[in-house]
Amino acid sequence: MKGFSILAGVLISTGFCLADGGVVIARQVVNGFDVTVFASPVPLRAGPMDVSVLVQDPESGKAVLDAAVTVSWSSKSSASPDWLPPCCTMTDGREAIPARRGHSQNQFLYSAFVPIRSSGASELVVRMKSGGREAMISSDLEVLPPRAPALAYWPFLALPPFAIAGFALHQRLSRRRTPK
Repeated sequence: MKGFSILAGVLISTGFCLADGGVVIARQVVNGFDVTVFASPVPLRAGPMDVSVLVQDPESGKAVLDAAVTVSWSSKSSASPDWLPPCCTMTDGREAIPARRGHSQNQFLYSAFVPIRSSGASELVVRMKSGGREAMISSDLEVLPPRAPALAYWPFLALPPFAIAGFALHQRLSRRRTPK
């Protein structure tokens, strides 16, 4: 019974586990920086996008830990927004969003959440400064429409029935063991 509950917990939590990084959307050596840009979710959809940036010295391969990294997103189409942030204080992504090392588990990655408001062709621009050097890379992206709310939140909606079923099963099994 204990093994079953551990297996069920692992299977349910896999939908919630997010690793640093995601899919590589750009890699380039520019102005003395070896830059790799990761993004998740995969595939890229309108909504919040986790952007992580690895900045390395191209000669030694060591991570540059003192860079100032910013990320900005812009849509190439004039379509209306497919997704609006859930709060008014969230930026629209057109201005530079600072990426910081403290946001991710991997302390070599600079990361930021970028709100992607519309699907279709768009561009992600990453700028970095360190030691008097500046660099910029851009990546063209194809963003899919956001997931339907029921599909986006199904793990949360499925959890209560599983909890109720688990409780009922526990009660039934514990009644069988109780001597009369």
